[in-house]
Amino acid sequence: MGNKKYIMSIDIGTQSIRAIVFDRNGNQIKNERVLNKPYYSMKPGWAEVPADEYWSKMCIVTNRIAEKMGDKKYDIGACAITANRDNIIPLDENGDYIRDWITWIDQRRVPEAVENCYVGLSTPERILYKVKKKTFDFLSYQSKFNWFKYHEPDTYEKAYKYLSIAGLVTYRLTGKFKDSIGMQVGVLPINHGKLEWYDLDIVYKVIGVRRDQLPEICHPNEIMGYVTKKASIETGLPQGLPIVAAGGDKQCETLGSGCFRDDQAVISYGTLATIAVTSNKYVQDSDFTYYTWPSSIKGAWNPEFNIYRGYWLVTWFCRQYAEEEGFPNLIDEMNIQAKDVPPGSNGLFVYPFWTPHPALYPIAKGAIVGWTDYHGKEHLYRAILESIAFALRDGLHVIEKDTKNKIEELYVVGGGSKSDVSMQLTADIFNMPAKRLQTHEVCAIGAAINAGLAINMFIDEEDAVKSMTKISKVFHPIKESVKVYNDIFDNVYKKMYTNGKNIFETLAKYE
Repeated sequence: MGNKKYIMSIDIGTQSIRAIVFDRNGNQIKNERVLNKPYYSMKPGWAEVPADEYWSKMCIVTNRIAEKMGDKKYDIGACAITANRDNIIPLDENGDYIRDWITWIDQRRVPEAVENCYVGLSTPERILYKVKKKTFDFLSYQSKFNWFKYHEPDTYEKAYKYLSIAGLVTYRLTGKFKDSIGMQVGVLPINHGKLEWYDLDIVYKVIGVRRDQLPEICHPNEIMGYVTKKASIETGLPQGLPIVAAGGDKQCETLGSGCFRDDQAVISYGTLATIAVTSNKYVQDSDFTYYTWPSSIKGAWNPEFNIYRGYWLVTWFCRQYAEEEGFPNLIDEMNIQAKDVPPGSNGLFVYPFWTPHPALYPIAKGAIVGWTDYHGKEHLYRAILESIAFALRDGLHVIEKDTKNKIEELYVVGGGSKSDVSMQLTADIFNMPAKRLQTHEVCAIGAAINAGLAINMFIDEEDAVKSMTKISKVFHPIKESVKVYNDIFDNVYKKMYTNGKNIFETLAKYE
């Protein structure tokens, strides 16, 4: 396999599915993309996707890739799968869907499980529960398995396996119930410190799942299986093609950006905005200010702070000022006009917690403060971009304190990295150079690196990053802007929650 010319990644996102074939220098040989159906909601806060949506759309893109490649598809040495995380689907004993996907956007919770958490525990387990009550109650309340248990008992009884998107695709491609450790994100019985499933029964009882209902986990760069004859017919991929463990979308973005040292961080300006670092030691925050997930690098971790409504706020903004088909033109217009808006948006400030942060700001609400008759939509647009960067700076401070590492290099990926305005204000707010990459397919690059390492195309992650990742532009902080943003961060952003808490509590009574 070492003489194969190409590597491939399948990147399954919220909005689309992409399949890309790369050479070892990161050049895109062929690529295909198809849009997903948007999620549907049967109740406020719910978000589901039809069961066969991801597999059927993936087959479309892989067949197109195979057709474009012709006989060269046999020069693909390996394929890695990455996907957006914390999505779950139950399968029956025949491997068939029982119901539709519950997605990461879904907000349903299970207070009944918390009330009954103590029931059925042994005496030693009850002692442990009291010690870890805050953590166990949080997991019980958030668990999708518990939601099935209390609200869809038929689904709960029939469920033979629960899989993530990458786990489902791996099963369909290889016939194996396997998944990457890096896809085990969300409320799952994973011992993240040891990078394996827990061996404590209490964790499974609290979350509401059995160990045998979960896939075998594999570590990054491991071959999980090979494309079967049946899957080859369905997908167009060569029979016998190795399918490699990578990681979730954010972990793959972290690796694909070149963030593999402990003095580097990567911002992902996507629907969910995140800032992550790579750490060779496991750190965790007991209050869940940030989460530490298994990295796409074997034996490493990604402490990650997120803003649930990240660049979703840009979509929200667009809905206020344009019809959906006009969103791209509006964003282009705003990126031009916002360049002339000074740092601080002429006194307009956005507090970005349309969804509160459960640890730092649990009852926060979104706010726009400082409106005057002078302000236009370009001021609001810029203030939204500034607000997301403020929040991520807030999270980075917590991570730096716990890891005891000072971040010196900052990479920026995701949709927001395309905007010069966003890149410059990021450099100014963080007071460090912000690096934009040549490609926007950073997640796919990260997964492809895992595929390449599996077949010895690269020596290690550093060799792979040097080969596949290129910087296109570096935005340096502007001294005068840094001063403005430090003032707003310290005296507006950081004081907003304390000063507004009583207001948030009052407003919450009328939701």
